Amino acid sequence: MDDLRGTLKDEATPKAALASLIIFHALTSEELQTMLTTDLRDGRLFLQDRTVLLANEVRTRLEKYRGYRTNRWPRTANPHLFISQTTACGIGRFSHVWINDTLGMPARRLREDRLLNEAEATGGDPRRICDLFGLSVGAALRYTSTVDQPGIVEYRLRNSGPRPSPRADDIG
Repeated sequence: MDDLRGTLKDEATPKAALASLIIFHALTSEELQTMLTTDLRDGRLFLQDRTVLLANEVRTRLEKYRGYRTNRWPRTANPHLFISQTTACGIGRFSHVWINDTLGMPARRLREDRLLNEAEATGGDPRRICDLFGLSVGAALRYTSTVDQPGIVEYRLRNSGPRPSPRADDIG
């Protein structure tokens, strides 16, 4: 996770742009794969089934990534926003494997963390999850049902403070 935080500071990379879209807006790999350069307008992302008002941090990273993309592949005909060394020479989209390799972890993991975080922040409001992320009610309920479960609350309490230092008799 520390590697990912460092990546977000280096705003012009594909990794930072991908990560910010997932971390802030919980986009799926499919949404990232099909996103076109023309889908970004006026601070919004126009997806097939919804429109996302982009967070300022995401806008900044996307603008810098677009500059990187233009400098790296100035004559590409590929209409997709995210392109790789392989897809820059054609018009096809990249694979979900490229996303995971670029991020250094499964995109699904970041998305689930974001959804669980929002479920907790809203006190388990499924309507808010549906509205923000375009989930069905059933999918939103799977995330909101985790709020206030005893095992999760105990886990958070155990792991929220500073890590205890090792005792002398524990060290070898």
